[in-house]
Amino acid sequence: MKKQKKIFIGIDLGGKQKKTTGICILEEKNGRISFLKDYCSKCKDLKGEYIFEVIKPYLEETRVIAIDAPLTKGKGKGDMRLYEKFLSTKVFRQERITPLPPALMPSLCAFASEIVDWLQKQGFILDLNLIETFPTLVEEICRKNFVFLFFGRKPPCFTKNQKSALVCAIVAYLHSHFRTRYLGYKDGFLFLPEPSLWKNQWRQKFYKAWREKPFLRYRYLITNIFD
Repeated sequence: MKKQKKIFIGIDLGGKQKKTTGICILEEKNGRISFLKDYCSKCKDLKGEYIFEVIKPYLEETRVIAIDAPLTKGKGKGDMRLYEKFLSTKVFRQERITPLPPALMPSLCAFASEIVDWLQKQGFILDLNLIETFPTLVEEICRKNFVFLFFGRKPPCFTKNQKSALVCAIVAYLHSHFRTRYLGYKDGFLFLPEPSLWKNQWRQKFYKAWREKPFLRYRYLITNIFD
């Protein structure tokens, strides 16, 4: 009996009509991940509208999809979710890794919602095997050799979008192995690699920011990062 592939997809979502979307497709073999050969050789930035066409052949074998884009909408100023407000506090602003308010990206948010609706019809469940992540933050808080931990060599990614999609795909892989942590509220959750993959200084910074956050403003914000 032929073993079913284990596929993990990362998407750095760009414009629907612009070639600004990166897609990375990884597969797991014998406990290790590698680039899916029949896709990697054709990997390039593409118009967002082609996402469905590209990933549909792999969905049956896909365990997790991780996307860099607002998959939900907040009710606060700028349509920000509660976790985005927390990531806009001082320590994150100083490092210039704060997320953009969704209200500044209306067309991207509308397209992301379209992607979520389509994937849910394919059987994916938000915050279970369809997750949101933030490559800029992941690359900042994780060890410098984060990507090399999984591949041991320089990845064949030529553009910023493709590199971000690769980080998303790695987060998808980690999530399938229960090696991610969440931060958020019912208005949306962000998933990050487990703290064992973080830089020591960022474990300390994040804990300090969490400990010092205003209670009333963030009383509903939850995380399992410190579990």
